[in-house]
Amino acid sequence: MDARITKQRLGNLISYDWLKMLVTIVVFVLVLVLLFTMTATRPKNTQEYSIYAYTDLTATSSFTNLGDTLEERDALSYDILAINSESFAGNNYASATYSARRAAGQGTVMFITDNPVYETDDNGDYVLDEDGNRVLASNSELYNFAMGMAYSADTRSSPAVYDTQYYMQLCEEYLVQFFGDDWADSDALDGTTTPEQSFSRRNDGDKRYKTEEQRAQGIADERERLLKLRGDYLAVSAAFEDGTFSHTVYEGTRSDGNGGTETYSSALGINVGGLNGLKNLLYYTDSEGARTTENVNLSILYNNYLDGSDLCFETVSFLRYLLDTYKE
Repeated sequence: MDARITKQRLGNLISYDWLKMLVTIVVFVLVLVLLFTMTATRPKNTQEYSIYAYTDLTATSSFTNLGDTLEERDALSYDILAINSESFAGNNYASATYSARRAAGQGTVMFITDNPVYETDDNGDYVLDEDGNRVLASNSELYNFAMGMAYSADTRSSPAVYDTQYYMQLCEEYLVQFFGDDWADSDALDGTTTPEQSFSRRNDGDKRYKTEEQRAQGIADERERLLKLRGDYLAVSAAFEDGTFSHTVYEGTRSDGNGGTETYSSALGINVGGLNGLKNLLYYTDSEGARTTENVNLSILYNNYLDGSDLCFETVSFLRYLLDTYKE
């Protein structure tokens, strides 16, 4: 048997060993990736925050990168683990894509315009009815999207959005649980529910909080979340008072359940067009071709899994971010 070590045999041996080493390394890396994937904390649907821009708006690069910006600035709470933004303008499949997102329960808020179109005569003047009101030619995108489907205390249909006035009311009631009836004047957490209780009911079993030290940090973060929400709510409420924000309210009629009809009102969105810098995030063009955000609204999409959830009111913090970033 020829067992001599030749240059050729030595080269074959080394190349074969390198191949085995390379395969071993690849397998090891794949195992690590699989291990981290299986053990990593995956966001629940309540821990995802998705911001949409409807087909009637043009989004800027700032909107495209909005999720990263919100994370960098800690604009939302520690328990929001995924933030993303998506525009549905500019392609033929936008409406289908949006419908698919909502069918899957995705989406938290959506920017949309409130620009009804009124009839004009040959001179370009508005046509008026016998009461002197402008004659409507077509409803706004906001109206078509949400009218009759706003979630409130007396909702009678499948909701698509929150009635924004009702949403703010719910948030105030939530704050009372933790800060008491004097929540607006005192930041003492002396309500009927403690941060420890809200943390436990939401995060017991969470992989991030296995040790006592991690749990203690989680409870501390929960206290900060509540204090931040209180501060954000007060700032947003002040923006409503000074007219920077306003609720877009429409009246409609519906069956009263007794064979007759009744009039009702719904706040379909929050007009954020008073933010002078908002066009740096998104915009539409007016009749003269100028970029504007005058009638841009933020609709709060209704997701039933957020009912009673502590993270239902992250949109208040998002509104605070918009206020601080784009008011001037």
